[in-house]
Amino acid sequence: MGNKKESSKVILLKEERTGRNEEEMTAKNRMEEGKKQEPEKDMFLISETAKLVGVESHVLRYWEEELKLPIRRNDLGHRYYTKEDVEQFKEIKKLKEQGLQLKAIRTVLTDSSMQVMVPLREHSQAARNIQEELSETGGRDIQDKGARLQLLLHSLISQAVRENNEDLTREIKETIMKEMDYQFRVQEEENERREQLRIDREEEHYRKLDELLRQRSRKRLTGREKKEQKKQEENKAAANGEKRKKHSFF
Repeated sequence: MGNKKESSKVILLKEERTGRNEEEMTAKNRMEEGKKQEPEKDMFLISETAKLVGVESHVLRYWEEELKLPIRRNDLGHRYYTKEDVEQFKEIKKLKEQGLQLKAIRTVLTDSSMQVMVPLREHSQAARNIQEELSETGGRDIQDKGARLQLLLHSLISQAVRENNEDLTREIKETIMKEMDYQFRVQEEENERREQLRIDREEEHYRKLDELLRQRSRKRLTGREKKEQKKQEENKAAANGEKRKKHSFF
């Protein structure tokens, strides 16, 4: 009987331990699951990131697609971003505001670190001097656009050279030169269009002026003709009067 009681106690103790272990495992799993669902520190969802960058959420998605950026997702399948990602998007926005297209921006993204190169305005004193000179002289749109692209070209090539990346340097140069050529071509076409409009307006002005002069000339000619006709009538009337005098005399 004593052995049976001891065996029963052992079984009960084992069952109690098993139950406690199961409860502890369940609680631990719940805590881990809760941690997974909670966003990590310094991690932002796409809506939060969009607010920090100052754009709409769909703009971030478009940039990710066009720039081939890696997309991180949490356990729930939601996009999330780090502080570095936010800074990167801010730099992309600055480059966009300076007139650079996404194709050119993609060339300055490094494949491994997802870091954008330092903005051009922070690269060289020469770039700042040129920019200040343009702002003082109040250059035209073509000068401003060309200057910004030239400054960007100088900045990106300097960064690439420091990283000993000749291929990237060549690619950046070709991309920016194509962009500059396109901008100059567009501006040249716009200047030609404006010049043609100016010529057309001048021709129209001179055509109207010529027509007005002709009308005035015709009016003056008509006045002379009337005077000549009146003079002829007076002469004719005078001649008829002389004839009547002669007939009355005889």
